[in-house]
Amino acid sequence: MEEMNGNRPGRPKFKRSFWRIINKRVQIRYSLVVIWLIIIALVLGGMVTYLTIWNLLLQIPIPDPVALEHLQGKIFRLLVLEFLIGGVALLFLAGLIQLRIMHRICGPLFRLEAAMNQLAVGKLPHYPLVFRKKDYFYELARAFNQAVEAIQSGKKFE
Repeated sequence: MEEMNGNRPGRPKFKRSFWRIINKRVQIRYSLVVIWLIIIALVLGGMVTYLTIWNLLLQIPIPDPVALEHLQGKIFRLLVLEFLIGGVALLFLAGLIQLRIMHRICGPLFRLEAAMNQLAVGKLPHYPLVFRKKDYFYELARAFNQAVEAIQSGKKFE
C-alpha cells in the first residue's frame, strides 16, 4: 500500500469513513447537547407561536365560545403536527451536520494521538502528519511535524 517517493515511503492513504465514530464519548456527548438545544428551541418556538396565534384569535369577535374552543383545538393540532414534522427533519439534518463537524475535529485529534503514542514509545514517524482537506487543526499538524523534524535533526533542547 505504500508507494515509493524517492527513498522515502509514501504516506498511507486515509481510509475515509463518515459513519465511523472515532471518539464515542466526545462525539455522542456533543451530539446530545446539540439535539437538546434544538428540542428546547422547538418547544419555545412552538409555545411562542401558539400564544401569539391564541392572542390574535382572542381579538377576533367570535360570539360562540364552543366555536372558539373548536378553532383553538384545530390550530393546536396543526401547530403540533407542523412542529413535529419540522422538528424531526431538523433534528435529523442537524444531527448529520453535527456528526460531520465532529468527525472533522475528532479525526485529526485521533491521528495526532496515535502519532504522539508512537513518539512516547520512541518511534519517530516515517512521514509527516497531514490531515484531510476539510479537517481542522492544520496548525497543530504543522507544529507536530516541526517538532519531529527538530528531533530527527538532532537539535539540542533546553
